[in-house]
Amino acid sequence: MQFKIPQDVQLEDKIVGPLTLKQLATLGIGGSIAYAFFVGLGKTYTILVWIWPVGFFTILTLLITFVKINGIPFGKWCFLMVEFMFIPRKRVFMMGAGDVYKATIFAEKEKDKDIKKILTKKEKDQEKIRKLGEITKLLDSYDKTQT
Repeated sequence: MQFKIPQDVQLEDKIVGPLTLKQLATLGIGGSIAYAFFVGLGKTYTILVWIWPVGFFTILTLLITFVKINGIPFGKWCFLMVEFMFIPRKRVFMMGAGDVYKATIFAEKEKDKDIKKILTKKEKDQEKIRKLGEITKLLDSYDKTQT
């Protein structure tokens, strides 16, 4: 049997036209906030009063929904800018304050070292045969499930 495998799994699904679910939710929330300001201020004040909060939330909603800066969505870009402004950029060296580095490329795990010390040659051979038996059982059961 052949199955269709999706090629671009990072692409969000389009719900309505070119809009994704996240964009629809952002437009709905931002639009409802702008509409609430319009309804709340529009009846009692002139256009000069209610146009500013309504316009602000409308423009902010459209920016968050549609604008990308260097491939980064505007909302995420704003959070990254705030993080950049508040996290110090100057690094200070403090002797002994960092993590201890252990090279793990060629190092054996501590448990493996303990096991190797305890097991004799005969036990090692039996352990290899047991693991080989587990692998063959796994492969045999895999073949049976495919037919």
